[in-house]
Amino acid sequence: MWTDADVTVEIDQVDRDVMIVIIGTPVGKLQLIGEITRIGRVLHVRKAHADGLHPGALGRTGLNAIGRKLLVEADVDQIIIEGGARTTGKNPGRPPKPFRFPSR
Repeated sequence: MWTDADVTVEIDQVDRDVMIVIIGTPVGKLQLIGEITRIGRVLHVRKAHADGLHPGALGRTGLNAIGRKLLVEADVDQIIIEGGARTTGKNPGRPPKPFRFPSR
């Protein structure tokens, strides 16, 4: 199980509501880009794209650790990530289902 100390979050660039965040993990660095808005205690990341790790590198344990760290760093109760439209892979041209942390 990863702890909060195993995950780092660094804001790399901000251009209005678009943000690039570098997330450090025990298995490598992940770059997340998306349109960031906060509504009350909920952080929304729209048109999100992630890069830097091979598929499956994080697993559910890693995703949960990143989610917990982002909740603390952003001081929110929930994060909703809506991916951008896929260019390749499963269902190109369509966005994946929104990911909520914690799921409710």
